[in-house]
Parts: sequence; C-alpha cells; structure tokens
Amino acid sequence: MIKSNTRAILYLQLCLVSFLLGDTLLKMLFNSIPTGQLVWFRTLASILALLIFIVSTGRMHLLRTSNPAQHVFRSLFFGLISVGYYLSVKYFPLSAVAAALAGAPILIAAISPFILGEKANKIQWIATISGFIGVCFVLRLDAEGFSWVYISLLSLPFSYAVLILWGRKLSKTDSDWAINFYQFIPLLIAASFWEQDQWIPISSLQLAGMLVSGTAGAIGFMLLIAAFRIAKPVVIAPFEYSYILMALAVDVLFWHLIPDTLICIGITLIVLCGIIQGWQSNIDNTDNTDS
Repeated sequence: MIKSNTRAILYLQLCLVSFLLGDTLLKMLFNSIPTGQLVWFRTLASILALLIFIVSTGRMHLLRTSNPAQHVFRSLFFGLISVGYYLSVKYFPLSAVAAALAGAPILIAAISPFILGEKANKIQWIATISGFIGVCFVLRLDAEGFSWVYISLLSLPFSYAVLILWGRKLSKTDSDWAINFYQFIPLLIAASFWEQDQWIPISSLQLAGMLVSGTAGAIGFMLLIAAFRIAKPVVIAPFEYSYILMALAVDVLFWHLIPDTLICIGITLIVLCGIIQGWQSNIDNTDNTDS
C-alpha cells in the first residue's frame, strides 16, 4: 500500500507538470489564435498522441470496452466542461484556474463514500477543508467583475471531481487508454464548428505549440487516471494543491503577477493541507501494515 500511494503521488505530480506545460502554451497561444481553432488542433494532438502510442506499442485491444454507454456520457460531459476550462484559461491567471481545480479534493472526499465506498478520517477532513479555505483565499484574486465567464471558473471544482471519480470507477473494467482516448472525440467534433469562420492560417511555430500543448494534456490525463486508480482519492487528491504553487510561479514569471496577502495566506493553508495529508496517510499505512 505504501508503494502504491507513493507511486500514485509521483504520477500525480508528473501529471500536474504536464498540465502546467500544456496550459502555459495554451494561454500564450490564445493571444494569436481563435479559440475554436486552438481547441480543435489541441484536441486533435491529444487524440493523435494517444493513438500513435497505442498502435506503436500493440495496445489496440485495450480500446475495447464493455461500457460503451458510460464512455459516451462521460465523453460528452468532458466536452461540456472543457469549454469552461478553456474559457477560464483564456480569461484568468493560471493560478486562479489552478485554485478553482484545487476545490475538487473536498468534493472528492465528500462524494467518494457514496460512489466508491471510501471514507476519510477526521484529520483528513480537517486538512482538506483547510486546503479548500486556502483555495477560497486565492480565488479572491478574481472575485471582482463577476460574470458568466467567472461562473465557468467556479464550475471547475465540481466538474473536475466528477470526471476523476467517473474515470476511477470506469478503470475497474476498462483500460486507462480507453478512458482517455474516447473522452476527446466529442470535443474534437464540437470544436470543428466553433468560430470556424474566424480560423486563420497558422505558422509552424504555432502548430508546434498546439501539438505540444495537446500532447502534454493527453499525457497528463493518462497519469491522472492512473494515479486515482492505484490509490484512494482521499489520500492523493490534496496533493493536487501543489499545482497552485506551480501555476503561481508561471504567472509571476511570464505574466508578472504580484501575489497579495490573501494569496500568500491561501497558499500557506494549501501547503499545510498537503503536509498533514501526507503525514496522516503514512500513519494509516503503517497501522494497516502492523495489523
């Protein structure tokens, strides 16, 4: 169990690095490429990256599924929430998007007992709630100018939590490759009609950026599903809070964001949440080993 939790946390951190690379390139490309065109190329890159690896390694049989209806509904849900995600990345700092996504762990902790039969102890709940309070402090960064775009940002915690738990449940019968491959198809179809009249010729550098961004996103989702498949969500989900630190560093480096007092307090609470959760999971694993 200790080894599986450690491996899951490692997968999660590699996932977050992949997401950060993809999101950084995505935000930069929004300045010069129409949203629909950018989403289409990036999604196509994700599908091609997965397909090339699956075919080249002889894993085509892993795309078979015994739950086609589940994949259809989950992929439609993924396409819908992806719209909110792209709008959030376009109009908000990456640290704000990361903070919104980091609200998912408390929802995962609340939903897991009903969907997966997994429960968190009191210390884990305290740590998760403290981390969520930190998330709220960080989100004060964009509390002014509330609009429908801001609603898309606030919807990310719920949609992200549902997507993770849905994928974890499907992973009991289907491969991670099938779960990740099929989720991109409806989004690719929808993006084909998104602002099509505004599409423009692109340079080789822009194309390379979109391909790398899409590939990084696909790798991130593979690692994400793998992490939540081999370890309990209540153990590893709080470590997602580290993404806020990564995103904040990128915001400071590339967009010269200056963290204020509330952001610093929020990040401190988030870091404490991760430390407490890691300490508690080690205690639980030691107790399970002894028994």
